[in-house]
Amino acid sequence: MKKFTVFSLFFFLSGFMLAACQREQGVHASNDRDPYQPRPAPTALNNKANHDLKGELVRVDMTGKTIAIRVANGMVQTLKFDDSTMVSGLANQPQTNTPKSTSISNTAVRNLVGKEGSELTVQWKDENGAKIATNIDVTQISTAKSTRHA
Repeated sequence: MKKFTVFSLFFFLSGFMLAACQREQGVHASNDRDPYQPRPAPTALNNKANHDLKGELVRVDMTGKTIAIRVANGMVQTLKFDDSTMVSGLANQPQTNTPKSTSISNTAVRNLVGKEGSELTVQWKDENGAKIATNIDVTQISTAKSTRHA
């Protein structure tokens, strides 16, 4: 008889535990009866909005109109530039003599060639999924020929 009582008590309690664990309703905040709805994921910002990117200049590709920047977490970000891209922070630096065989008229970005390793802050905008650099600010200039390759 004692075994039957323990056995039935065990099944009776486990049935209550299963019933208590079932949730047919969502999470409620205070006395609200509306289930909790998480905030939607942030949508892409307006295409005209500028974003900032800080890092180290890795390379400048004048033929492909791209610059590569290594950001703080070690990833290399590649941005495109166009003729309207402005470069600041190179006022007292010697200008780079690059071959002018290419038809690129952006001499400001051309002056970044040979300054790999320099610290940059780049403002960019998103145009159809491509990152276009609008303003490049050189915060610390490096003329070292070799940069770290991690």
